[in-house]
Amino acid sequence: MAEPFNPFAPRTREEREAELAVLRRTAPVSRTPAGPWFVAHTAGVVAGLKDVTSFVGTFGGAARADVPVDEEIIPAIPEPRHGRIRRIINAVLAPGKVLAVEPFVRDLCAQLIDAVVAAGAVDLVPAYADPIPTTVIAHVLGVPIADRPRFREWSDEVVAAVGPGTDRGPTMAQRHPAFAAYLDEQIARRRALADPPDDLLTRLLFTEVEGERLSAAAVRTQVMFLLVAGNETTRNLIGNLLYTLARDPELYRAVRADRRLIGLAVEESLRYDSPVQVLARTCTRDTAIDGVPIAAGEVVIFGVGSANRDERCWADPGCFRLDRAGAREHVAFGDGPHFCPGAALARLEAAVALEVFCDRVARFSLAPGYQFDPQPVFWAHGPRSLPVQVG
Repeated sequence: MAEPFNPFAPRTREEREAELAVLRRTAPVSRTPAGPWFVAHTAGVVAGLKDVTSFVGTFGGAARADVPVDEEIIPAIPEPRHGRIRRIINAVLAPGKVLAVEPFVRDLCAQLIDAVVAAGAVDLVPAYADPIPTTVIAHVLGVPIADRPRFREWSDEVVAAVGPGTDRGPTMAQRHPAFAAYLDEQIARRRALADPPDDLLTRLLFTEVEGERLSAAAVRTQVMFLLVAGNETTRNLIGNLLYTLARDPELYRAVRADRRLIGLAVEESLRYDSPVQVLARTCTRDTAIDGVPIAAGEVVIFGVGSANRDERCWADPGCFRLDRAGAREHVAFGDGPHFCPGAALARLEAAVALEVFCDRVARFSLAPGYQFDPQPVFWAHGPRSLPVQVG
């Protein structure tokens, strides 16, 4: 490559994939112009993400030592405390509890698809992909219906405040004080009730694992992070999936005809169009990745999207296929002990969204002249708009 790969630089989808293919072949662990290391191949990404002793999560820049313990987002909490906090979060987001949300997700998707079908020509991002994760997480949290529209706005504002090397407030609360104040109020209400509602906020407040219970500030911090991460990624997962199917009528007909393919389509979309393209980690001790020395304090960007296109692990990685063996072996949700706790909910939302879409939409196609309209966030991949003709 003529210049070092810059994961923060704007580029088209095709340009990015071409650059990453060269990087995987010639320099899978390399310096970026901005300073952090970039890991492009599956072996390095998996090894780094599993090495939770040497790497701790960061969100928008290097991990900061001056952040209060209760204000650390879950990826940035070091072991062994991370494991205890993770078990609390996993307990309230367990697959069994997630399955209980399915009727709500199905009813929501049915309401949204009615409007899509009635419109005929519609942008599927604001009409369908966008409202689903925001509304679902607000429902799971127990947020009053009247307050739910604000959640999307707050989520986008927090995401926009996070960029490469940004230092716009070391805590989630400082990134968005109004959002934090709202959650503090909701948490205080539940703590004051003798019989609080059985929702995610209440469970996070009162679940205890190995003597560890989250403080009110810790609950607020993790909820803000989960909301931001879950909304952006699930919206893009649904948008990417619909974009691929709109471009390939034969593929859409196959999925409609055999609903057993829906789960496989979701997994292949996670691999083929990873909603999270990169995960940033701060090195906590001198180590090495693939023989390349990494010093303590350095930031490493793990190319999740690149790993999911690694030619050494996937046959025809640039093709969307529903017949892949080991369809779940991608790293779209990370890997190792810090695997995304919201994976089950994201998979459920995407599968139900596609199933309901298939139920009501016989055919759909991209609007004439549409070119993929990428999200402006450097770490995310998905369409910002998706105009289609339905029917």
